[in-house]
Amino acid sequence: MRALEQAMRDKARELLASGQVRLVLGYEAGSVPFRTAPAFIEAPADAERLVWNPFCTNNLAVYLPAAVGAGRVAVMAKGCDARSIVTLIQEHQVPRERVVILGVPCTGMAETARLAGADGSLHGIAVTWDGDGTLGLRDADGERSVAVRDVLQERCRLCEHNTPALTDEMLGEAAPPMPGAAEPFAAVKALASRPVEERRAYWRAQVERCIRCYACRAACPACYCRTCFMDKAAPRWASKANTADESWMFHAGRAFHLAGRCVECGECERVCPMGIPISALNRMLDREVRERFGYTAGLDPDGVAPLGTFRPEDPDPAGSEER
Repeated sequence: MRALEQAMRDKARELLASGQVRLVLGYEAGSVPFRTAPAFIEAPADAERLVWNPFCTNNLAVYLPAAVGAGRVAVMAKGCDARSIVTLIQEHQVPRERVVILGVPCTGMAETARLAGADGSLHGIAVTWDGDGTLGLRDADGERSVAVRDVLQERCRLCEHNTPALTDEMLGEAAPPMPGAAEPFAAVKALASRPVEERRAYWRAQVERCIRCYACRAACPACYCRTCFMDKAAPRWASKANTADESWMFHAGRAFHLAGRCVECGECERVCPMGIPISALNRMLDREVRERFGYTAGLDPDGVAPLGTFRPEDPDPAGSEER
């Protein structure tokens, strides 16, 4: 993986020095251990800031619609980033000729909460990475090693496309399948099988904790609307009251908006300060879209999402005997 990091730096330097792009999007070291930050590299000499490790978790596609307005941009894209870029290309938010997709095979990002010390905190812990599959942790109590695969974020464990589906150049070998890729919908199937009243109570308990900060909306590459339906005064979809009903309107409305477009990158859930399992709601609709239309979001830049078109032969849920 150290070779991959160097390849990222070399390619960024080459593209900037030759004038092929004006900006390279990638990752740089954060201000604290266990963190990286999005890097906006504009000068060849700054390519040395680029890093790659199991904490490069942000979906960089969210920055592209604004970034490509000023010129051609290169982006270091994991599987989920690349799928988001495909969606943005499909929906004419990012012109294909304005983005250079540098594919980064991903073996998953670490869940920082699972690396905490005996006191449940990350304070005072130093982290090293061997460039492969093991993290070294050191604190006042000593040293320990942790396999990245044992502390994966759930969204990474379930990832079906950790090797980018669309690239201009791959910066490394294809990544092996993730542990839960064979059954990505097992958890949502279990949730969907519970009685209606039980599911209703479950989701009410979740959205009651929502503080309407809209961090999920801000982190989602597919939430690029200049005016969100929740912010419109006419027609008014919901009030500003912080109640479970109003919060449910937001989360349900957003989930339907993302049906057939969500790539399960999990950024919405990662940034939620209240720990609401937003991804489960999106996955439930994704499963429906796949089963009804045979469509997986973010794989074909020339494709059209099922809810973005109409065909007379499309399945009609109202006429389905099983529902």
